[in-house]
Amino acid sequence: MGEILRMRNPVQHYAWGSREVLARLRGGTVPSPEPEAELWVGAHPSAPSAVLVDGRERSLDRLVEEDPEGYLPASARGGQLPFLLKILAIDAPLSIQVHPSPEQAEEGYEREQRAGIPLDDPARNYKDRSAKPETVVALTEVGLLTGVQPAERLRATADRLGLEWLRAAADGERPVLPSVLALDDAAAAAAVDATVAAARAADPQDPVAALVRYVHDRHPGDRGLLVAVCMHHVHLDPGQSLHTPAGQVHAYLSGTAIEVMSSSDNVLRAGLTGKHVDVPELLAVLADVQADPEVVAPPADEHGARVYPLWDERLSLVAHELVPDRSVPFELRGTAVLLAAGDRVVVRAPDGEWVLGGGESLLHRGATTAVELSGDARVFTVSCG
Repeated sequence: MGEILRMRNPVQHYAWGSREVLARLRGGTVPSPEPEAELWVGAHPSAPSAVLVDGRERSLDRLVEEDPEGYLPASARGGQLPFLLKILAIDAPLSIQVHPSPEQAEEGYEREQRAGIPLDDPARNYKDRSAKPETVVALTEVGLLTGVQPAERLRATADRLGLEWLRAAADGERPVLPSVLALDDAAAAAAVDATVAAARAADPQDPVAALVRYVHDRHPGDRGLLVAVCMHHVHLDPGQSLHTPAGQVHAYLSGTAIEVMSSSDNVLRAGLTGKHVDVPELLAVLADVQADPEVVAPPADEHGARVYPLWDERLSLVAHELVPDRSVPFELRGTAVLLAAGDRVVVRAPDGEWVLGGGESLLHRGATTAVELSGDARVFTVSCG
């Protein structure tokens, strides 16, 4: 039987976050004093979870560093917990971004180290040596952008809305995204103005026009709007999932979601942000082929469990939809975190019982532990090893 420990998880206060979602989930004051964008569950050094060990809180990144064999599978790269679990509370569009491959992350990190760029410099692109693949599971309806639409669809949009810049990008010899990002400031500003004007004059039900109005209202004048128009606009229903591989351009627009990613903070941005934008570096890591969105909706088993595919076969993500007055069996294997995304979850193990509120979690390590789950909430468990 393994060991189960209670965790305390930090909240990140980014400008795009909600003042209600995480506050209400955690039973706090609504609205919260400042935006609450992400709840982090993991050992990333910039915001590690705390773990209650022998009556006192310890930082999880330090625990992993001090006892890697106790927390990490033997194949864990770089001596770090190979996943970071989050709850996203999206009240405005996130930056349009791309994440590097493992090789690109390693090379970029070493290059910026040699250049002497401090890790906390806002202009630093590579904060670590890791790639950042990510998988999102919708808790509510979630809107997002991913990849680049085929040229024929972009031409149809250009004709429907009268967008000459989009017609030129779709008909050009260069790929669409590099062509749009290569516009000089004056041309980009004129294209943004023309796109916003066209969206306001268009049929209110036109999906691209609605996207333009939504993005412009929250990021007025941002040239990232042009990139957004070129991307696939996807709606996820609760329980549906989407994976973003390295090199795929993407952005989240709205909703509440669970996200599992590798434990990395490497982001190259293309717009819709006040943070550092490095277009040449983004184009260097941008994949030549931008995959079409593939929405995944795994069926539930007899215990209400859904298993979502992740990018690494050593990792697993299992979601339970718990209902009152019913317990379901589950096994916690290896190093795992169990996160409550609802009001009340009870975890019963042979040596104890834990009651979790919304946003609270447990850390398991060691041999497999058979538990029973009950309550009235969704529960997400990520395991490695």
